[in-house]
Amino acid sequence: MDRRRTLVAGALTAAAVLGLGGVQLLPSTAPAARADGLVAYRSCAEMLTHYRAELAATVTAWGVGGGGWPPVAAARESAATTAAGDAGAAAGADGAVGSGPTGTNVQEQGIDEPDLVKLADGRLVVLAGDRLRVVSAAAEPVVLGSVRVGDGRSYGGELLLDGDRALVVVPSYRDDRVEPPVMDDGTGDIATRLFRPGTPTTRLVLVDLADDQPRVLEQAVLDGQYVSARLVGGTVRLVTRSQPSLPITYPMRPGDPAEDRALAANRATVSGLALDDVLPRVERRDADGRVLESGPAVGCRETSYARSAAGAATLLVTTLRPGDDLAATDRTAVTTDGDLVYAAADRLYVATSRWGTASVGGPAVDLAVPGRGRRTAVGAGGGVADEVTTELHAFDTTGSTSTGYVGTGTVPGYVMGRWALSRHDGDLRVATTRQPPWDGDRAGDTSSMVVRLAEDDGRLVETGRVEGLGRTEQIRAVRYFGDIAAVVTFRQTDPLYLLDLSGRPRVLGELKVPGFSTYLHPVGDDLLLGLGQDADTDGRITGMQVSLFDVSDLSAPRLVDRLRLGPGWSPALDDSRAFTFDPGRRQATFAFASYGDPSGGYRDEALGVTVEGDRLRLAGRMALQPGSWSTRVLTDGDLVFAVGEGGVVTGDAATMAPTGSVRLG
Repeated sequence: MDRRRTLVAGALTAAAVLGLGGVQLLPSTAPAARADGLVAYRSCAEMLTHYRAELAATVTAWGVGGGGWPPVAAARESAATTAAGDAGAAAGADGAVGSGPTGTNVQEQGIDEPDLVKLADGRLVVLAGDRLRVVSAAAEPVVLGSVRVGDGRSYGGELLLDGDRALVVVPSYRDDRVEPPVMDDGTGDIATRLFRPGTPTTRLVLVDLADDQPRVLEQAVLDGQYVSARLVGGTVRLVTRSQPSLPITYPMRPGDPAEDRALAANRATVSGLALDDVLPRVERRDADGRVLESGPAVGCRETSYARSAAGAATLLVTTLRPGDDLAATDRTAVTTDGDLVYAAADRLYVATSRWGTASVGGPAVDLAVPGRGRRTAVGAGGGVADEVTTELHAFDTTGSTSTGYVGTGTVPGYVMGRWALSRHDGDLRVATTRQPPWDGDRAGDTSSMVVRLAEDDGRLVETGRVEGLGRTEQIRAVRYFGDIAAVVTFRQTDPLYLLDLSGRPRVLGELKVPGFSTYLHPVGDDLLLGLGQDADTDGRITGMQVSLFDVSDLSAPRLVDRLRLGPGWSPALDDSRAFTFDPGRRQATFAFASYGDPSGGYRDEALGVTVEGDRLRLAGRMALQPGSWSTRVLTDGDLVFAVGEGGVVTGDAATMAPTGSVRLG
């Protein structure tokens, strides 16, 4: 059998077979977790000394760790989650990949991801605003029941389904603001003490869905910002990050003599750091409001740090089983940061990008981890400098009730999103770009790479890389197939690279076309569907497009068809969960906001695009209700559901003709 022609289908089919009945690893498929590089704090005093020292390295007259006034360019998190990972869910015999069992287009087979909408047992479970609603998945949908899950301070949330229970995760904050007193020593050198505006928290709500009317069973609130969560075989791993939120003192004007006083006050604040500022707390209550748990989520001696890592943030991985309750079966705390999560069958990875130094109209602030990488002094009015690096932390998830730390590694560059990461045969592969997209002065120096890492005594060690991809360009999409990776970069044209990551990584083939894809999806028969933007020869974006690539010959990928949609935008460009592919019908569905109508109008639609052989066909457009801009489009048999904040529109999946709708209130 020809390896080049069958590689993609074979890799996806193998992933689907391994995923039957949920993720069940054979004992020999994953190496034992090693944590030799991880050190537990011996006491609370040692922990406080560490955090105080790390904060002291970043304290200025303008705040601590980049906080304060004037505004400092914070470390930019990668908002795009469009790079695509290993074989996703429900891979067909021809290599086509469908959605997961709850309707979400997931990254890895058998690993469910939180989303705004879930589909199960003929019902849609929709999180919109501060309410969780159950809607009948019928040609004429109706709202069956709803329950409030927000707290009035919520700013978005996600949910997971485990049997007849929903776990709703709602980012929120605790309002502990204090009016800032003004200090004036009588000389006119004025400084203002600014207290923290609020502490980020993560609210968990466990909801019973046994009946159509949902019912809250428990709630829990964790200190810390929500990063992401994954569900495997009834076990949820929730990732949050927290850092001391301290009052700061700053001069009213740059250059004031009060700078010395402000610096002294901020140093005193850091030296007075207390355990309550460091350890994240948790409070859990039952449906009647009775407190079931209250206090620090972890203790000092249960918190560890990696020898190679630094900083004053606490990354917390909480393991729980929603089928029982919200009581954590394990909490793993590490002194480090984290921006995005990628999960494989036996590992969970948390990544964070370090952006060097930044300044906006004021003194330079080092955004890198103290002691790691280069530092560049930037004067007032300066900009961003230094090379970007990405730090990666691996956790062992082979147990159903515990999570173990494996190790830490660092790679050059930043990742565009969680699906730039992939685990295969015990190794982690990471696709990165050297320079951030906003660093225009150094755009000519940038290029991209894919780095392979292996676990070695508490470290993630590089074992190979292929670099020099797309010089002057940034990565826009990635898809992994076993040892093969497809990488899209863009600045003016769209190079699609096919890489062999086995042995010594190398480029196998390359294709250049106008525009670029931000998401790649296997649709069977060695074909990749690309969702992205069309562009002219100068790199100016002209509208959305759907592309179809033939990768049967890895040395010579081909663009076989392209469907131009015109000026517009889709949430699927930035979030792969907003994309759905039905392998049986060979049809992709996604929301599309068109602003290129000849009449000058603006249309919100759900589109269906069918793959017929090696051609693309627009199956239909389903208009949405005013005020019901769709964020997700799911399919279930012969029906398609466009779900948004305003309501649900149901249609015929084959033609996209609407059959009914319901408002969500």
